[in-house]
Amino acid sequence: MNSNTVRSPESDYPSIVRDIMARSGLTAAQLAHYLGTSLVSVARWERGHTRPTREMRERILDAQDCLNLGLRLDPRANRATSLFPSRGAQHRIEDLPLFAPPLTVVSHLAPQDPIVTRLRSGNFWSHAANLLPQVLVDRSDSARTIQSPPTEGISAGKNTYTYDAHTYHTKVPPQGIAEVLSRYLPNGGLVLDPFAGSGMTGVAAQTLGIDVILNDLSPAACFIADRFVRQIDPLLYSAGIDAILETTHDLRKDLYTTRCRECGKPTEILFTVWSYYVVCSTCDHEFLLWDHCRKYGATVKEHKIIAQFPCPRCGTLLKKALLRRTKAVPVFLGYKCCSRTQVEHPLSQEDLTILSNIESHPPLAEGYFPTTQLPDGVNLRQPKRHGLTSIDRLYTPRNLAAMSAIWREIHRIRDDDLAGFLAFTFTSLYQRVTRLSEFRFWGGSGNTARFNVPFIFNEANVFVTYERKARTIRDHLETTARSYRARAIVHTGSATDLRFLPDESIDLIFTDPPFGANINYSEMNILWESWLDTFTDNHFEAIVNRFQGKDLPRYRQIMTDSLKECYRVLRPRHWMVLVFMNSAEEVWQALRQSILEAGFTIERVDTFDKQHATFKQLVSDNTAGFDLMLHCHKTSASRKLSTPKPAENPTDVVRQCILNHLDNIPTQSYLHVKREAEIDYRLLYSQFLAVQITSNGRLMDFATFRRIASHIIEQHSAETDSK
Repeated sequence: MNSNTVRSPESDYPSIVRDIMARSGLTAAQLAHYLGTSLVSVARWERGHTRPTREMRERILDAQDCLNLGLRLDPRANRATSLFPSRGAQHRIEDLPLFAPPLTVVSHLAPQDPIVTRLRSGNFWSHAANLLPQVLVDRSDSARTIQSPPTEGISAGKNTYTYDAHTYHTKVPPQGIAEVLSRYLPNGGLVLDPFAGSGMTGVAAQTLGIDVILNDLSPAACFIADRFVRQIDPLLYSAGIDAILETTHDLRKDLYTTRCRECGKPTEILFTVWSYYVVCSTCDHEFLLWDHCRKYGATVKEHKIIAQFPCPRCGTLLKKALLRRTKAVPVFLGYKCCSRTQVEHPLSQEDLTILSNIESHPPLAEGYFPTTQLPDGVNLRQPKRHGLTSIDRLYTPRNLAAMSAIWREIHRIRDDDLAGFLAFTFTSLYQRVTRLSEFRFWGGSGNTARFNVPFIFNEANVFVTYERKARTIRDHLETTARSYRARAIVHTGSATDLRFLPDESIDLIFTDPPFGANINYSEMNILWESWLDTFTDNHFEAIVNRFQGKDLPRYRQIMTDSLKECYRVLRPRHWMVLVFMNSAEEVWQALRQSILEAGFTIERVDTFDKQHATFKQLVSDNTAGFDLMLHCHKTSASRKLSTPKPAENPTDVVRQCILNHLDNIPTQSYLHVKREAEIDYRLLYSQFLAVQITSNGRLMDFATFRRIASHIIEQHSAETDSK
């Protein structure tokens, strides 16, 4: 920077971001890629709704310095670390070895042992039982850590290929975890995640060269985590995918072929949309829901399936959610042939005949699809009410045939590690290829943390979906996985019993524990575990679930026992960082008490902003957001539990929170839907909790907080306007 140029005041980041965009000519999306962040974050900074983190502030100011020096910002560059790219790896011919021998994937004539049997030995995965003693010896000396927690939170988006490689019910972005780990263990060490889920802590640790131990109760979660922390040659992985698709090529044609309406040639079906017939609750008229519940807007994002509409016969206003269903039928299919764009058409008689033949005689790979009966459960009642009483019934006959064929071919692969990665691709499909995949006008489908049979569902082509997910996983293998430079151990077991680890052997614990009753993990994992043929022992699952006979006290006890184990294995004067969010006061009370009873002190609480709201957060006013990070310390001397403050008036407590933030009330902006920016009560609630938890003050549920806070803000606004 020359002597005549000065940086803009650091407090005025909205102006700095707008200045960079104006002078560089970059769009918000291009600037987001250049900085290595999300479009949502750039929009928030530009509008002054949030402030960048310390690391991101430096990147923004560096970008401004480049412009001040007359340098150009390349929108294709990414100033962030290349460990977690938000774009796919660029595969160019010159990147490939000139004389690389062709990769041969060897398959057995007969399928081999189950995937889990080939990858798991006892409770350890990928021979980690042999690795653990050496890791403990190598990390026997205590690693250097910090004396006090960092002074600001984390902001990390979900827009990386590593995050997208495989779905899970809740995940913390690995680049955010990496930032936390690097702050606490600047010289490396040994990290434990006792509620590891899909293994994002392991991904983050390995990119930093930090050894990591991942533990989870669910064998499905451990399978996913084990694959996330392993490496494989991307070329070999691609060859394995090609081998699976080659051996299933003929079946693919039989299952997903239609005739192009424009040129008359055979072409592949990409998806088929199905709708239920429903019965009017007033006149008993049966009609096809698809014909009467659509509303079209100016753009595809504004098209919607409406919740209320009049009966086509009697005119009674009907609520879709209350209608009785009868049968589901296909209403249209999509393909891409001689047109540049995807086209959609009703099914022809030929299509219906082929589909009827498949349904009456599905070409299933016998012995390679699960028939597990759905037990009673919070998330399992709705599918059972609609006749989907077993795992195989969650699929259409066509998609079950495709899934069973792929699963059989994966089991023929000789190389255990390659077979594991091909199975990882298979499990990444999850709900997307089932009857649980809700139709969206703009395409795609979500994997929600619940099982729900929609009135209108999307039957995705299994092979197309498998190929698409393989490309995403290939990008992860090309980039993030190639940077791994540490050891990872995956163990299946309850966090209440970490006896495989000695006392005071861990340098840092980072974990994202179960959120009370928010997600029923063992219920949601039954889809994966039925294919893997190994199931969660939910006796010690930390959850509030009446079907398991677990109330809040039981949840608190399991959490307390788990955190006591964490305290035992953690080194003195080291840290445990918990990421947590819940809307209920009693759950927060239970967690706080569990932490304190385990022996930890809560030194600081701040936010972990995942940048993208969930669907439930967008549609429900009473769903909290913005996870909190609780920085918990294992002190050298035991402390007595602090006495809770006397009961405080909830209105007074919230009013104090609002007064502390009057000059900077957080605002939520919406990029992809027509919705005005509004006060971000979720972030305000997180800021309120952060203060109350560390001060042992009054807690309350999100709905109560939002009601009181909105009243106080409206009252203050009215008083200000009257002056």
